[in-house]
Amino acid sequence: MKGHVRKSTQTDVDWLKHNLRPEDAEEVTASHGSPEQALQESFDNSEECWTIIVDDTEEIAGIYGVCKEDNMTGVVWLLTSPPITKIWLPFLRGSRKWIAEINKKYPLLTNAVDAEYKVAINWLKFVGFTFIKRHETWGVGNKPFLEFVRIDND
Repeated sequence: MKGHVRKSTQTDVDWLKHNLRPEDAEEVTASHGSPEQALQESFDNSEECWTIIVDDTEEIAGIYGVCKEDNMTGVVWLLTSPPITKIWLPFLRGSRKWIAEINKKYPLLTNAVDAEYKVAINWLKFVGFTFIKRHETWGVGNKPFLEFVRIDND
């Protein structure tokens, strides 16, 4: 099965707020207080925001984007729904390419991930991020999070 991406809409955001993978919902509840708040803030503050669609079913598999922190730094984010597993391999290939492209625009990419969210941690390693610090308390949930970065060397 294949997928594609398109620019995100508020309708996509409204749907995904209530259909996140449980792990994603747990992570953003810990960081922001609620999935609704986290996703809306990410969408509203993103310079680029893309929706991942499963071709055969037109299901939303996730939304990702980058928020400009300054001219050098972008904060990347990704939130997914259960259909992401239907297109996992194409998603992996595409996400590696997008991260490399956005890293040319922002030489420093950063964010933090729930220290217990192994799937997300493995994906971040796959697309080239390095974990630089463990924060024992992060966000409103005061859970352990891992801060990560990717630096463009070109």
